[in-house]
Amino acid sequence: MKKTVLILLSLLCITTAMAQSPRAVIKSIAEGDQQKAQEKLEKIGIKTRNEMPEMCILVEAALLSMESQSDENKLRGYEMLATHIESIRSSIDIEKTFKGSDLTYDELVALIEQNSLSVVVAKDDEATYRSYKALAENGNHSNLESIAEALEANIYRRVMSKRSTDECYAFLNEFPQSKYAAEVDNYCTSLRYDEAMTSTDEATIEKFIADFPNHPNLDNVATRLMEMRYKRVVRSENIDQMRWFVDRYPNYRDMDNLKQIMANIEYPTLKDCRESLEAFVEYYPKVRQTTEAKGRIAVFNIIESGDIAKIFQYIKSNGYDHSYTRMQRSILEKHGYLILTPDINAVELVRFRTTDGKVGYLSLDGKVAIEPQYELKGYMGLGIQSIHSNNGFECTKERGVAMVIKDNKIGVINRHGELIIPIEHNDIAFLDSEIICTSSSATSQQSGTYTCKVYDYNGSKIADERNYTVGPGVATFNNWDTTWFNTNVTIKDSLDEWEKNIYVDGKFIGSAYGGFHPLTAHYRWFQAQNDDKINVISRNGNIITLNFHSYDIEVIYNNIIMAESISSGNRCVIDLDKQSIISKDKFRDMWAMNDGLILVQYLDNSFGYVDSNLSPALSQRYNRAYSFSCGTAAVIKGSQAYLIDKSGNQISAVYDDIAPLSGYKGLYKVMRGGKCGIIDANDEVVIAIEYEPIKQSHYSSDKLQSIHCTNGVIEWANGTKTLLYSK
Repeated sequence: MKKTVLILLSLLCITTAMAQSPRAVIKSIAEGDQQKAQEKLEKIGIKTRNEMPEMCILVEAALLSMESQSDENKLRGYEMLATHIESIRSSIDIEKTFKGSDLTYDELVALIEQNSLSVVVAKDDEATYRSYKALAENGNHSNLESIAEALEANIYRRVMSKRSTDECYAFLNEFPQSKYAAEVDNYCTSLRYDEAMTSTDEATIEKFIADFPNHPNLDNVATRLMEMRYKRVVRSENIDQMRWFVDRYPNYRDMDNLKQIMANIEYPTLKDCRESLEAFVEYYPKVRQTTEAKGRIAVFNIIESGDIAKIFQYIKSNGYDHSYTRMQRSILEKHGYLILTPDINAVELVRFRTTDGKVGYLSLDGKVAIEPQYELKGYMGLGIQSIHSNNGFECTKERGVAMVIKDNKIGVINRHGELIIPIEHNDIAFLDSEIICTSSSATSQQSGTYTCKVYDYNGSKIADERNYTVGPGVATFNNWDTTWFNTNVTIKDSLDEWEKNIYVDGKFIGSAYGGFHPLTAHYRWFQAQNDDKINVISRNGNIITLNFHSYDIEVIYNNIIMAESISSGNRCVIDLDKQSIISKDKFRDMWAMNDGLILVQYLDNSFGYVDSNLSPALSQRYNRAYSFSCGTAAVIKGSQAYLIDKSGNQISAVYDDIAPLSGYKGLYKVMRGGKCGIIDANDEVVIAIEYEPIKQSHYSSDKLQSIHCTNGVIEWANGTKTLLYSK
């Protein structure tokens, strides 16, 4: 009985020992019984675990990887296998453990791999794939290649589902040999194209062009970049950026418009010289300013040639602009002439002076009509008022004759340069229909009766002797000339020798006292006896009575006049043709229109410029200003004196003082640092600013006001005489 018990105990111990071995666990795993396998694993003793650690780890990993286990356990099972794979493979217990087992070592490892891989495939998660792949590489997974392919496919799907070029480049960097590489690359290119076509960053678009020079839609991208740059440079108003655009895109579709914008910016600041103008025309052949620029170049050609006929023709066509002073200088340099005639358009012969002071006349085609032989002298005249009495030395179109002086004697030439009145008289006066000549010595300050010869304007003598009385208040002759009126106007004597009666179509309309005084080509003015008001009469005898002072009448332009109001002392502006006042008490003073603008002094004593409608032509007002000449005007604002153009822009340096040089178009006397000189409308120095100003007079502290130029010669305070435009 005792022996039987011992045999049973021995068999129980053997059975117990087998249940606690890795082999027993493998058996339950092979049977698919997770619970038994778990129980057997837990019953493996410490001794066995210490003696067979690798096999214990293997069966535990296999248990965790059983089909019925959770996904987490299956992955943890493979992690155990992959982590210890080297030690497991090299274990001496593999053969003993698997000998006669239901599963071989390879089958057990395959089970762990397959079940864990199924979890990874089911999750289809990149992070899971990546961590599993890392383990698989360490564990030499039998399906390592398919794992890598699955990871690659997973990332591919993610990349293709997002619009990220960074993701694309990351994929291509990680899988350069991928079967998806071409597709991802094309997708990336598509994304880059879309980005280039929507981006507002020029660098992004430019990089696409550099990276994809053969892209089928490259022209679209390049065009978009070009259009973006066009808008940018136009908004910038930066001429350098615009020039860069022109150089970069010479065939841009709207290049003409861009160059017009550039020309609008550049032309106003263009240096006034041939080189700058020629460069402008070459660069901007089609802009609006090109015609004007070519015209300015033509002016330089005229100036450089010194062709007097072309110069005269230019002035007749274009008037006097800032180039006139350069033309004067050119004539002097080429021919030795200084043009004295103030308005070439108003004459039939142009008066000039040589460097040795002799005066001659040019025809309007620039040829010498009268050789320089006459003298330069001032002319006081007989003090007779006549519309023909001004500019006696000029052969005006209205008068057709001019005075000449030789050996201190005066004669008259006609428009053909012929001497029609001998040079033998001391004084000559041009009346409306007659020329009177006296050999008596007299000046306009003298009074007296002169015995005169009388000629008509053809040079035919009318009388050998006729007495004329001249002097203050005397009006016994020319002022009563009636030939100016139409035939329906009759002028008859009254009982007073100073007064005459006016009849129109035989009807008495008024009396004139003291004569008819020149006003415009179509109007004269007179006063009635003992009446301060002036009356303006037209050729047909129409009379306008106005409440103005007679001593302050100014023709502003055409038949628009200005006169001083008797009541307020301010200026009123009258349209004689409409017989109406168009402005009253708006200006303190105003001057005749020059260059299309009228200089005015406002009631607050500031100066400005108005147009023919008396509306402000320039917004700026000045402390002092002068009429325009050759497109420029001298102004003083605060302590700064300078030239402006007709837009009001400052176009000269700043001086201490400035004023026009009376009688000479486009010339200005300036002061700087206490010294005086002459500049022209181009702000070019004509006479160096180094002369002492003429000492101020008793009546004025304005030193520039006392600087005068007579016949082209300025005499400075120290007695030095300076010739304008001297060679």
